[in-house]
Amino acid sequence: MQVNTKFVSQVIPDNDMIYLNRLVAIIESVDELSSLEITKNPHSYQFRLVASLPKYNELLLEELLKFHNLLRIKLNLSKSIKSSSTICFEINL
Repeated sequence: MQVNTKFVSQVIPDNDMIYLNRLVAIIESVDELSSLEITKNPHSYQFRLVASLPKYNELLLEELLKFHNLLRIKLNLSKSIKSSSTICFEINL
């Protein structure tokens, strides 16, 4: 899996690092050839996930929702997942 980061410093708080590692592990368990772009803003993390094949989009979305519901983290999902074949979501800090 390819992970690209933007505006993420070299020193990441432990909780953020654990979350990001678990997120990558969950995505890799569904689609190991996908790519993830992480952008840190002053108030949120933005994620852009592109599956290697469109058939993985539903499985990825399902696993992301399960993971974030388990942690009680609210996701702001984009509305154009089917048309753009990318899953974009945001987590407020």
